[in-house]
Amino acid sequence: MNVMESLKISSNIKEEVARDLIALGGLPFYFLVIVRSSIGDYFSFLCQILIALPVLYLISKVVKNSNLHIARGFILVIFTSIFYEAMSFTILSILVWGCMILSLTYLKVDTKEIIRGVALGVVSVIISYTLTLLIIP
Repeated sequence: MNVMESLKISSNIKEEVARDLIALGGLPFYFLVIVRSSIGDYFSFLCQILIALPVLYLISKVVKNSNLHIARGFILVIFTSIFYEAMSFTILSILVWGCMILSLTYLKVDTKEIIRGVALGVVSVIISYTLTLLIIP
């Protein structure tokens, strides 16, 4: 067996990694972040992510065919980056989120669906951040 052949990544593994990356924007992961943030004194962060989820859901009813995984991923990237206030974490989370976009592209998800998902995530973050400022002075 050739060494170069053994180093090649099969398409099944590529698809599995792509799906794993996309799962970071899934509801189970989002709920894990909610539960973790409810343990401790993180009320502002908890409000941000709790408000963003129903906002995203409502907007997605108006804007059809949008990728909600990338939207939820964006919400978590922004609010966890604000929470940790660490450039290294922000850079890593942005890179992982970028890999989520590449994974969606690799899995042949329509580009318009991805763009709509990003837009929904942006709008959800803005609304959630604003509402949280009104709740927590």
